[in-house]
Amino acid sequence: MILLADSGSTQCTWIADDGARMRKMRTRGINAVQHSDEQIRSSLAELPRLGSVTAVRFYGAGCGRTFPETSERLRQLLARHFGTQEVSVESDLTGAARALWGRGEGIACILGTGSNSCLCRGGEIVRQVPPLGYILGDEGSGAALGRALLNGIFKGHIPLREEFLAETGLSYEEIIRRVYREPFANRFLASFAPFVRAHMTCPEVHGMVIGAFREFARRNLSRYPAGIPVACVGGVAAHFEKWLREALEAEGYSVKTIVESPAEGLAAYHHGEQNHRTEFGIR
Repeated sequence: MILLADSGSTQCTWIADDGARMRKMRTRGINAVQHSDEQIRSSLAELPRLGSVTAVRFYGAGCGRTFPETSERLRQLLARHFGTQEVSVESDLTGAARALWGRGEGIACILGTGSNSCLCRGGEIVRQVPPLGYILGDEGSGAALGRALLNGIFKGHIPLREEFLAETGLSYEEIIRRVYREPFANRFLASFAPFVRAHMTCPEVHGMVIGAFREFARRNLSRYPAGIPVACVGGVAAHFEKWLREALEAEGYSVKTIVESPAEGLAAYHHGEQNHRTEFGIR
């Protein structure tokens, strides 16, 4: 059995292929940089019994050539857990590139809890603008939307303070503690994306969202050669598709496709389809 994994910081999607059928499963996310060995083992323990695993292809946040030590640590944990040395660990951005563009060329973007982008060709990353994380970067991400929402609400720019406090059950003091004194502040901030989505009819929220996506384009996509089409993957990208397209097209980009998960595209990539782009409507 071959296991394929696509993981962000919040959720990991697994596809098990035994040669006869594919089975999709989900666990908590695995981030090789942020999570300890124990946290990773705890996430892996959420998987059901799978039988004999012959190979693991893992794509995840905090993995790849930028993080060689943490990638090797994760590779060893996966090898021990599944009982196979046939384990590859690549970045979630490489996974997005292969899922969105196959072996073609384009700009691949991730917009989820965090954000990232690259120019890819032939299934490999040829140029990347560093995302810098939710404090220094991650423009257009769920964490960035949550940060902008909280800023707008508590500074009075977004007139939804009472609605927000009632719906979330949070206090100002609790929010400050969760952001500054507890781990995984990026996940906490991104957890407000559904509230943002539910209040897109509020002009101030609409303007905030469009501004966040346009900033993503200006700070990231502008660093790639002009005229190359864009494709996006991730929960924020999918649930805010209408406004993401509006913002990127306003910045002059051709957006070919937006999908929530790269898992199916990665399965197609690894199962020998030399060009599976039409599955996602990419021409």
